[in-house]
Amino acid sequence: MKEEGSRILGELIRSLRKARGLTQAQLAEAIGVDESYISKIEKGKLSYTPSEETLRLLAQVLDADPLELLHLAEKTPDELQSVAGSREAREFFDFVRNRHLQGEDWSALTQALRRRLSRKGRV
Repeated sequence: MKEEGSRILGELIRSLRKARGLTQAQLAEAIGVDESYISKIEKGKLSYTPSEETLRLLAQVLDADPLELLHLAEKTPDELQSVAGSREAREFFDFVRNRHLQGEDWSALTQALRRRLSRKGRV
């Protein structure tokens, strides 16, 4: 993981943890890691990238966007890089993820998006 991404990831995790009134020890216990591991993440001092599972657990406990954490840790699949790097796209996916859309919902959403992009000449 690049130093800048590691620093930003650490700062975000620290900020989220503090906003939820958790200590490093409490966060570590909640996700099943050592307190020193959380400290190293927050300080950007890990020599490797946290695993996807750890990042997802952190997101769950901290009520954070898992795509944002994965993106900062450079763990996002190539197919989702542009999505993960965009706050607006993550907001959209968070919105639809929490609506438990079914097949016809996805079809209607896709059709509406195609119509909108077609009017803008982007299809």
